[in-house]
Amino acid sequence: MNFFQSIASVARNYFGFDGRASRSEFWHWVLFRYGVIFVIVVLIIMRAYAQGYHDGLAASLASPYIWSDGNTVLVDNRPPFGTLALIFLALTFFPNAAVSIRRLHDIGRSGWWFVALHFIPLGEILLFVFYLQRSSPGLNRYDDGPNPLIRPAHRNSPFSQA
Repeated sequence: MNFFQSIASVARNYFGFDGRASRSEFWHWVLFRYGVIFVIVVLIIMRAYAQGYHDGLAASLASPYIWSDGNTVLVDNRPPFGTLALIFLALTFFPNAAVSIRRLHDIGRSGWWFVALHFIPLGEILLFVFYLQRSSPGLNRYDDGPNPLIRPAHRNSPFSQA
């Protein structure tokens, strides 16, 4: 599955917590999500420097529309990148959770691991290790059908078991 197919698959399964997600689908999604966040953060930093917030980047994030130079309140008509970042994170919350849970299903683990490990200190490290694991071979209890990652051997192949 290539990058754009992975993003399209996650978008199609916006609230799809059933089934499995391959490593490539999961990691392409992570790359896309963090890539967009990185671009937004770079735009926020550039905007903060343009406004003279060389030390106070938080001021640029906290009040994207109105800011003060100390004596006067100025209205800013530039794009509110801090708000854009929050909107993007809100819009990708459910697909991120869904693809993460489907990735856990792909290795034979319950989605409750995703929920539980977010409340345990350093639980994200264990989730990261889970996400790196290979897919469980064959069918598992989370399958909707045959695993698309495993192709059946061709009947005339010297490697077929028939």
